[in-house]
Amino acid sequence: MKNQHTMHISPFTFLFIWLSAMTIISCGTDSGPFKGLPFEGGNGTSENPFQVASVEQLQVIGDSLYLDKHFIQMGDIDASASEELQNGSGFKFIGSAEQPFTGSYDGNGFSITNLKINFNKFDQFNGMFGYVKEGVLENITIDNRGRITSLDKGTAVLNSEENLSLRKTSDLQNIDIADMDGVGGLAGMNDGGIVRNCHFIGLITHRIGGAGLVGINTGTIEHSSFEGKVSGAIYTASGLVTHNSGSIRHSFVKGEIDGQGAFGFVRNNDGVIEFSYVNMQVTGYIGVAGFVSKNQGEIRSSFMRGTIIGGRYSGGFVGDNYGQIENVYVLADLEMMIEDNGNFPPSYEIGGVVGRNDSGGVIQNAFIAGTMNIDGDVEFISSFGGYAAVNSGMIDHGYWDQELTGMDVGVDEGDSEGATGLSTAQMTGPAAEQNIPEFDWVNVWRTTEAGYPVLRWEEE
Repeated sequence: MKNQHTMHISPFTFLFIWLSAMTIISCGTDSGPFKGLPFEGGNGTSENPFQVASVEQLQVIGDSLYLDKHFIQMGDIDASASEELQNGSGFKFIGSAEQPFTGSYDGNGFSITNLKINFNKFDQFNGMFGYVKEGVLENITIDNRGRITSLDKGTAVLNSEENLSLRKTSDLQNIDIADMDGVGGLAGMNDGGIVRNCHFIGLITHRIGGAGLVGINTGTIEHSSFEGKVSGAIYTASGLVTHNSGSIRHSFVKGEIDGQGAFGFVRNNDGVIEFSYVNMQVTGYIGVAGFVSKNQGEIRSSFMRGTIIGGRYSGGFVGDNYGQIENVYVLADLEMMIEDNGNFPPSYEIGGVVGRNDSGGVIQNAFIAGTMNIDGDVEFISSFGGYAAVNSGMIDHGYWDQELTGMDVGVDEGDSEGATGLSTAQMTGPAAEQNIPEFDWVNVWRTTEAGYPVLRWEEE
């Protein structure tokens, strides 16, 4: 009879074997929401981030397992397959208010093209990233110039007849408009995080409103941009951000903005904006501003170039200022249509630099040069000025081109001290330094050979 050998395994040995097996399985072919290794490589740490190379892997980042991990893009990603995600509704945003993205994503200088984002009207924060909390998004370029990024499943909302009909759409009746500001091409909410060197190129449309890059920013945005068009059918549209209470530096917007209210850079600013610019056409009806609609923070060393088309409560740079504006300029044409359609009070406040500079508002070292044309029922204008329509605050060293604007009055209502009208010849070329002596021509401003002054940082 053969000897029978019985192998006895201690509990500790068994536990070690079991844990080893689970580790192999978790790193093997069946891990994550998809079969196979979810990413090209890496382990999700900041030192060895997960490597991303496809739209499917981008979508995996939104799984709760990975929201606190770190990622790096390994090449250009054609995201055309996003058409088929979420049963055809598109790419589901990464992170929500309940489960925010807290890690980092480095686009590594590569592009993501043809990304169909599922902007969902029942979610407060919409974008490629929905809600980012103290995370980092950097070196990301979303190039959607061949597609419409829309709440309406790819249907653009552009003309006025569609805009009017949408006001009666039943599926908007239960939406609180105040909750829909978190819409951006890159992120709905940047809550204390960093957005660095990120760019969105394309067309964004939204029935309620939205912004080209980030909906709400309480963190830092720097060296970032939007190029294309933002269209808000029945509410507002902003070029870069809807609400800013953080910091935005060295960023820009180019293209077109249109909406009931339209604002070139930011709608409401409670934070700091500096070294930034807008170069675009801004078209709206109820409140139009070339740069910011309502400023309660600080705006420094920035400018607006382009065309502003609108109606009531409009400003070439800021619509309504309660904060600090310093070293800015507007080289834009303002075209205003004045009418009383019975829906709003027939009151218009239109200013070349600001519509209204409220009590506590300070504007220093700023100028406006551009045509200012008015069509329609001018009797409905309550105030209209080459520099500001209404001033209850302080204007210090402000200038407007009387010839180009066609405006003899700098401030129509309130204190006009500090606002000075000059001729085109006095404001252009080397003569500008002599006629505008208060500007810092050594560190901040410089003259041009034949044009208007510019900011020195524009040379960088």
